[in-house]
Amino acid sequence: MDNQNATCLESTTVSFAAVFNFHKLAICVLLCLCILFSQPALSAPPTIQLLTPADESTIRNTQGQVHISWVTHSALNVVYEIYLDDVLKKTTTHTAMALTGVERGAHSIYLLVKDENGKVIALSPTHTIFVHQNSKLFR
Repeated sequence: MDNQNATCLESTTVSFAAVFNFHKLAICVLLCLCILFSQPALSAPPTIQLLTPADESTIRNTQGQVHISWVTHSALNVVYEIYLDDVLKKTTTHTAMALTGVERGAHSIYLLVKDENGKVIALSPTHTIFVHQNSKLFR
């Protein structure tokens, strides 16, 4: 083979190798992008907010009923635990509930949100409420 054909063959081989390496790199990048975008998106942490009763509110109810409602931004399959004075009072899957038998005085209310495995995923701020009732002498 003469020098001119050998030089042409070498430059073709180098060009083919460079194109082949570029395609390998492009395929790797595409695979990484596919894996990255096929993963579930990271979501914001769940939150819960008590709507009623408002913090520091006064409730006048002779039967001791306290209606609680809240809004949450969390997963679908969750359970809410309602605590009154750090004691679990009710568990529900709804976003509203009435507690009964709440005695007069100051009380704290907060909620826990648990996922289907029982793991706490959110905690509401604590609200203080004041329950006013007629004296038992006047009921």
